[in-house]
Amino acid sequence: MRSYHHAHPVDIVLSVSRFLGLLIFPALRALYSLLFTMDHLIDWLRGAWFDLIVIFLIVGLGFIRWYGRGYHLEKTGIRYRQGVFFVKTQLVPFEKLSVVTKESLFYLMPLRAVYVCADTDGGSPRAYDFSMLLKKDEAQTLVERCRVRQKRSMERVYLPKNRNIAILSLIASNSLGGVLFLSTLFSGAGKVFGRSIEREVFDQITTVTQVLVQGIPPVAAIIGLTILGGWSVSFLKNLVRNLRFSAARRGAYLRIESGLFSRRLYDLTVARINLIEIQQNLFTKALGLYTVFLHANGYGKKKDELSVLMPSCDRASFRDNLRLLLPEFSGCKPTVRPRVRYLTRFLFPPVAWIVAVTCAWVVVWRWIPDLRSTVLFLWIMSSIPCVWYLIVKLVSFFHNGIGVQQGVYTLQYTFLYRFKTVIVPAQRIVSVQIKRSFTQFFSGCCDVVIDTFSEGKKRHVIPNLPLCKAQEILHCTNLPEPILLRKEKTPSV
Repeated sequence: MRSYHHAHPVDIVLSVSRFLGLLIFPALRALYSLLFTMDHLIDWLRGAWFDLIVIFLIVGLGFIRWYGRGYHLEKTGIRYRQGVFFVKTQLVPFEKLSVVTKESLFYLMPLRAVYVCADTDGGSPRAYDFSMLLKKDEAQTLVERCRVRQKRSMERVYLPKNRNIAILSLIASNSLGGVLFLSTLFSGAGKVFGRSIEREVFDQITTVTQVLVQGIPPVAAIIGLTILGGWSVSFLKNLVRNLRFSAARRGAYLRIESGLFSRRLYDLTVARINLIEIQQNLFTKALGLYTVFLHANGYGKKKDELSVLMPSCDRASFRDNLRLLLPEFSGCKPTVRPRVRYLTRFLFPPVAWIVAVTCAWVVVWRWIPDLRSTVLFLWIMSSIPCVWYLIVKLVSFFHNGIGVQQGVYTLQYTFLYRFKTVIVPAQRIVSVQIKRSFTQFFSGCCDVVIDTFSEGKKRHVIPNLPLCKAQEILHCTNLPEPILLRKEKTPSV
């Protein structure tokens, strides 16, 4: 009979923490009142017995869930069990693992608790095949067993500088994520300390805003400071998460570690890496800097994680480091590029956006003369991304293309404001389509749509390439037969 190992006991509390929060907030408010006022103490004591009963029930359900989950190490893989009354077991084979993750969160380090996750190509794109909070010693044993035995080989290590990680944080940060984090923080503080404290904080922020942005319309000031504050928070989160980054190649495995306070270790099987993606924006492309990501099932799967291989490097460093870590993914220069007469096809969409936005704000300007200063600001702010998009599309004309070398395809295209270069082996390509609109039919160009396997299908669209050359290069290796489609009658894939 198999003896299953259970998760760390603290998993009982963590698994029901989202329910305990409903009761912890009133308790913390009562503690706050106890420290400053004595009026609510008697009322809180009268209702505490009911809260305690509910807490015991919630913890009891957490214990049942903890008892029903366990794992057993077998010769071929990890036997994972879930459930008490309706038991479900599955085997995660060692040889099929793509990524094994060991995550040491800073608040769990004193308890010697470590998250271990394992994923294969056949699992869900939203959840790991195996995930459990284990004791530190058990986690280390499990990670070592997940590696298939191999011959000893030299370890090749890549250690980026801190300024390269800072550049990655600048590129990857977005204001929306930071704003959501701040709103959640303020909302939680309001639940704990009361709405009066929340209102006082917002009043102080409003006062500081009025002092710093004198002469600027209030709407413009609020929008600008919100974007700046959200971006700053997102930047700090990315910086802390990716500091102390390192990547090491040994034999058939690639080990990546990162994190300033919470350390994360990823053990990747090289044979199961799907593709490499190089991202640039307009600034980094002008400076000749590359940010390199790799796509493997299970890597960068959690919220706010980035599947980084090289945070930031120049062209020479990129080539050297790629040869050091993943020589199997040797890219090449595109041999099929858009022709000069296709340039207008790149510029027409952003020009149309600029004209539409300008006409819309001109109408608003005439209809609402009392708010012309605000309308002018909003017109400038909405025109900046349109003009920026025009510059990006102009540069993308020289960036787009397809190349192939030794069965490895290099795809260069633009997605929104980012320039992408994807290096993917032919065996990871699952479908190829050549699409032509009505106007492309007369100009002799086409859009090449390539789907690759990476946590489900990932689509790459390289627009406005010469039809004959695109068909020729797509037949260079053993790819799925290209399908020629009209855009108006494109079936869903």
